[in-house]
Amino acid sequence: MTSKESDSAGTVPPGANVQTRHVGSAGVTLTRLRHSEFETLQPALPDYTFSILLAGRSRPWRDIGDGLQVPKGAEGYRHQGAGILTPADTSALWRVEGNHDCLIFSFPKDMVARMLEEFTPAGAASLDRLTGHVVQDPIFAAVSTALWKEDTGAGADGIGRAYGDHGVALVLARLAQEAERASSPEIARGAKERLSPGNLKRATEYMRSRVANDPSLEEIAAAAGLSQFHFLRAFKASTGRTPFQWLQDFRIELACGLLAATDMPLAQLALDVGFKNQSHFTNAFRRATGTPPAQWRARARA
Repeated sequence: MTSKESDSAGTVPPGANVQTRHVGSAGVTLTRLRHSEFETLQPALPDYTFSILLAGRSRPWRDIGDGLQVPKGAEGYRHQGAGILTPADTSALWRVEGNHDCLIFSFPKDMVARMLEEFTPAGAASLDRLTGHVVQDPIFAAVSTALWKEDTGAGADGIGRAYGDHGVALVLARLAQEAERASSPEIARGAKERLSPGNLKRATEYMRSRVANDPSLEEIAAAAGLSQFHFLRAFKASTGRTPFQWLQDFRIELACGLLAATDMPLAQLALDVGFKNQSHFTNAFRRATGTPPAQWRARARA
């Protein structure tokens, strides 16, 4: 596999068995990934990625801006055809426990937009309903496996390319159907109360970039393009935390990294990660970790 081809699947876990090939004529790639336990960062890609389990018993954790968590329904991620969708332009931290054999579609977002406009009134935006949970359907495993076995890329003959395009359309159509099903009143109500992945990413990136400046709720909501009331309710529904709690947790996480990696005085470190003073930092850090910062640093370096 060339480095260019590997880019379609993001950062490959160390020791993984990985192969990539092109499918159809619209720039879709299909990557076969076999691995055991790993943690890796998938950079933001201009593609929707859809990971389909073929075999193995694993428990995936993913962070796409809302904290490291197991996607809903992935607690027992061991069924052939179970899939997890990651939005375009979204980096993802993955931590996978157990053995794993999967096929990963990388769908260019412009192609997804064109195709889904034909399938659903919401277009590609409908896929936002699917990014937080596992999509289960044996057809995903069957189609992706068939495409993997055949020469269906842009260099194939006309029949091969048509076969690839048809398979891609079938998978996207099935995802569109699942997205429409997810718009039933009960599911849609829950989805409506949560932030879209894009809005959540904008909000958390804004808070990260201004961690030392104590951003207001009004500023964070504006970064997400929402009213304060709607944003506060939707952010808590998405993350289980208020924006203040999320920012406080991020400050503690950032402080842990600085304590372990630098000799920065505690008073300066406290200001740099957004606490008013060293006393405020020490109290918050002890509540979060059970250990004062100086003691935590000593243990981290022992």
